[in-house]
Amino acid sequence: MPAYPRVVLSLPASADATMTHIAGIVRRHLTERCGTDLTTATAGAPLTITLALEPGIGAEGFRIADTPGGLRVAGHDHLGLLAGVGRLLHDARLEEGAVTPGPWRGVSVPQCPLRGIYCALHNNWYVLAPPEDVYHYLEDLGLWGINTIAFHLPQHEHAAAPEAIARRQANHALLRAARRAGLKVALLKEPNIGFCTAPEALLAPPFPDTDPPRRGYAGTRICPSTPEGFQYLSRMLDDYLAGYEDVGVDYVVAFPYDSGGCGCARCWPWGARGYVTIAKEFARLTRARYPAAKFVLGAWCFDVLDTPDGEFDGLDRALRADGGWADDIMADSHDDFPAWPLEHGAPGGLPMINFAEISMWGRFPWGGYGANPLPERHQRLWNQSKHLMSGGLPYSEGNFEDLNKVLFARFFWDKETPVWRTVREYIAYEFSPEVVEPVAEAIALLEANYPREAWTMANAERAWALLREADSRLPERARRGWRWRILYLRALIDVELLAHDNAVSDRCDAAYEELLDLLHLRDGWRCVAPPSRAYLTRHAAKLRGELPGLPPGADQGMVSATADVVEEALPPGAHAGTLAGE
Repeated sequence: MPAYPRVVLSLPASADATMTHIAGIVRRHLTERCGTDLTTATAGAPLTITLALEPGIGAEGFRIADTPGGLRVAGHDHLGLLAGVGRLLHDARLEEGAVTPGPWRGVSVPQCPLRGIYCALHNNWYVLAPPEDVYHYLEDLGLWGINTIAFHLPQHEHAAAPEAIARRQANHALLRAARRAGLKVALLKEPNIGFCTAPEALLAPPFPDTDPPRRGYAGTRICPSTPEGFQYLSRMLDDYLAGYEDVGVDYVVAFPYDSGGCGCARCWPWGARGYVTIAKEFARLTRARYPAAKFVLGAWCFDVLDTPDGEFDGLDRALRADGGWADDIMADSHDDFPAWPLEHGAPGGLPMINFAEISMWGRFPWGGYGANPLPERHQRLWNQSKHLMSGGLPYSEGNFEDLNKVLFARFFWDKETPVWRTVREYIAYEFSPEVVEPVAEAIALLEANYPREAWTMANAERAWALLREADSRLPERARRGWRWRILYLRALIDVELLAHDNAVSDRCDAAYEELLDLLHLRDGWRCVAPPSRAYLTRHAAKLRGELPGLPPGADQGMVSATADVVEEALPPGAHAGTLAGE
């Protein structure tokens, strides 16, 4: 098709606020990538893009078809329309002042019903970036086929306190931003974690864990097997759910560990006994406030010890005896998908989703070295479990793993999507079709070098050379964009660290400083912030109490919990729980 310097977006007279907002997302992408809003251009033959809702295509699916003078994108529903315009954009060639539609036409319907991302609200990019940037980012995920955004919302013990009211308002704004684009929202919570002021008599005793701990590192754990503890948790969980009725909640997710759990005789093994007790109450409270919401029972890190605790077996028995209160199981671990579901299927025969680790693997601080593309790792893990999956909520600590999110979005849409097809599509859209092959090769080398014990100077220098050459061929818009810069700087940092025996050179330090600005982490959480000399000095001053109060969203407990962390990479699969709390 020819290049068009002018685009007309045609909406039906019945278009509602969500369809109108989706049209606005298309305008934003055209403006960002073409240097001007082509929908306001007056010269040249127009490309007319007609948006429509067409129930019957298939849930959350879409159709793209030719029309006289343009294209028609029809969604079965709003989510289908959002994914459809995403496919149209990703398939097109967007250049300075013009758009050339791509060749794809047809119908596409997703295979997995829950295609989500869990956005951790630590003192990371999601908290510290300008809110509008975060809102736009969630919309961009929807263009790749993501349909659900999950959050562990901050909760204050005293609901009437000014800071609690402000936090609720920020939570509302975040959920509403997802809703505007038609996205679904999910709330996640460990159901037996209380406030630090909880009476000592309610506290849960410790339980067996790995070393370093992966299931019980921090948090005020409450035993749900006493009447007083159960009532305390019930009130706290209901307060957590309250106040979002005007926005609506589509999923509520109970999370078992990190930091939940109880080791008393009535609760252990946790995943089969005490957790089931309090999760059933959480489900009851969920349906009382949000009758249409689905309740997801997390089974993350069940039976993680070398000798299983019997959690999967016990949960399976419990759900088969009384399982009407849970809709889905969310299972995952660190380096491999748990063995029990692979051998026996989902506990209780329920649909299963994953909790894929896309952020916190291979190096510490996570994202501190720029982008962390891991396509081969994610393909391997997906191949283990895809036959069981109804989707997932990969764990995200920021935007440095943007490509990893897109990989899972494509897996969830079509389970057989080859990972490198997605990598190439991402490169062509976010950077340029002219650099697909060299950048894809560089990504493979960067992944091979990600674990410090495996990196080589040959891989690092080759990746750096490929990205430098690609950089010279990119349009200025792509060269300046954060997605390119975090990938480019990752290659530079690897070369510098290897060349200087892991010491931070001036050039490496300058790259860290640029990453701190790109990722809005100058005052960010130690676990995600690039470790520049100035950042580490500021961090040490915080730990000594020499600086004033932390910025909004910061958690003093997180800062102090990382006081003794050193620069070496964590073991593969190390989780946030290794260092600090939610």
